[in-house]
Amino acid sequence: MDESLQAFLKGLAPFNESELDEADSLFTYTVVKKDCFFLKAGHYSDRIGYVKSGLLRSYFESDNRVTTTFFATPGTITVDLHSFLKQIPSKESIHALEETEVFFIKRQPLYDMYQGNWKWQQVGRLLMEHYFVESEERTIRLQSMSAHDLYAYFVKQHPDIVRIASLSYIASYLGMTPETLSRIRRGK
Repeated sequence: MDESLQAFLKGLAPFNESELDEADSLFTYTVVKKDCFFLKAGHYSDRIGYVKSGLLRSYFESDNRVTTTFFATPGTITVDLHSFLKQIPSKESIHALEETEVFFIKRQPLYDMYQGNWKWQQVGRLLMEHYFVESEERTIRLQSMSAHDLYAYFVKQHPDIVRIASLSYIASYLGMTPETLSRIRRGK
């Protein structure tokens, strides 16, 4: 098993080497080329990915408007969780902003592992807890911080994303127009 994926999983549950070796064949390695998709809207999200390198952007389109919902950086998970859990067509697309290495596991083998070993259940629970805490923190920031403070926070927390992602993607993620973000960056 890839060392970074192994370290990630061991950080979530006390796996031994044989348990990870057993699970290794269930993970598939793929490279998502720049401007290609890990998931397209309308398709079913039947896999969850661990990002080894690169940058993915999750977004949805509505009323001729594109909204960025998440950036997946190395060491994070990528999935349209609603589609994955409910097994309904995805409303989001997951798109590579640069060449991105991903290890993914399909839904059914993951669920089979949940049934066979409490450590995999713990992985699922901790990932869900992390997702919900991150979502709540983001909601609070969006509702309580000024546009200037939001951008300053984002730059401090995610300098890699700022270097790679377009300003329109970042503005959308921060809930502001590209023009507002440009004014903030110019110091006005």
